[in-house]
Formats: sequence, structure tokens, C-alpha cells
Amino acid sequence: MVGCASTPRPTYENEVNTITYPDLSNKEHCRGSGYITSGGGIKGRMNFTFTSSRSRAYIQFKDLIGRKTLFLILDKSEIQAWDILNNRKYNQASVLIALPFFEMIQSNELIAFLWGEIPSAFSDPSKIKSKKENISGEIQFRTKQTTYGQLVEHVSFAIDENNSKIDLFMMNRDFDMQYPHLIREIPGSVLPIKDNS
Repeated sequence: MVGCASTPRPTYENEVNTITYPDLSNKEHCRGSGYITSGGGIKGRMNFTFTSSRSRAYIQFKDLIGRKTLFLILDKSEIQAWDILNNRKYNQASVLIALPFFEMIQSNELIAFLWGEIPSAFSDPSKIKSKKENISGEIQFRTKQTTYGQLVEHVSFAIDENNSKIDLFMMNRDFDMQYPHLIREIPGSVLPIKDNS
């Protein structure tokens, strides 16, 4: 009888365990929470929760005592904002006054951040130069290792015009999940904020 010798598995001194992360490109929804702080002329902190598809996001801010203060709807080209405390709707010009970081980042770029991505305008060298020419300040992204890979956890906006700083911090994200209560439109009964107010 002839015996068969099994071939031993080769071993490598520097063998590394490779980590496979989920493919987020096929995820349709993302939800999460975080907080925003501001310094300079206006100081404060607000917590927020959000739910987002790849093309539309809903963000609700609360102050430190838990009151709903601001509701945003973002899509690829538009920002809608509702001052819940005063029951007034911001027009596009008023949004830039209330949330000056929108002068430095587009709504679709903020959606990318909610998903944990650095927008291509800030990561593609061919786009960075033209982007810098259009903003008056500095944006920095900080990433963190997660079970989904490297995701953005912090965006810092240093705004030259009024010498202020705004920081967005992400606390958590869940993929393929939504907060249904956030998916709504601003009521038609909400009056717009007057330009001179």
C-alpha cells in the first residue's frame, strides 16, 4: 500500500491578517448623531441627529436643555432651514448668516460628511486649488478607524470673515437604517424670516 503525504501549509514570518470592511457604496441609508460647537463671535453647542440617503439628508438640532431648535433639509443643490423655536423658515441668504460654514461647503458635501466621507472637492488635488479660491477660511477633516473602515469623525471650519470657528463631531452612525420621524417637510404654515430681521 502506498501512502500519500500531505503537503504542509507554508508559513510566513510576516503574515498579516487582512481586515475586510463592509462595502458602503451599496448602502442606501445612514443615520446617526453628533454635536456642533462654535467659537469666536458666537459661542455654544448643539446636539444633532440625522438621517440621510445618498442625495437627501434631514438634520435636527437641539440645545443643551433638549429643546428642538433647528431643522435642516439638504439635497444636492439646496438647503432648507426651519428655526423651530421661533417658527420661521430661513431663505438661502438667511441660512448663510445663521450657518456661515455653508459658505465654505456645499449641501452635497455635508451629506458626504454625514456618511463619513471626505468630499471629492477636498480630496482630489485637481479640485482643491479651485475650491480654495472660492472659500475664505480653512476646512480640516479628521478620520477615525471604525468597523466600517476609516470614516470622518470631525470637521473643523475656521472662518476668516468673522474670525470664528465651527466644529462638527460625529458620535455614531448606523448604515442601512433611518430615523423615520426626521423624514418630513417644513410645514407650509411656517413663515419665512424677513431679510431685514
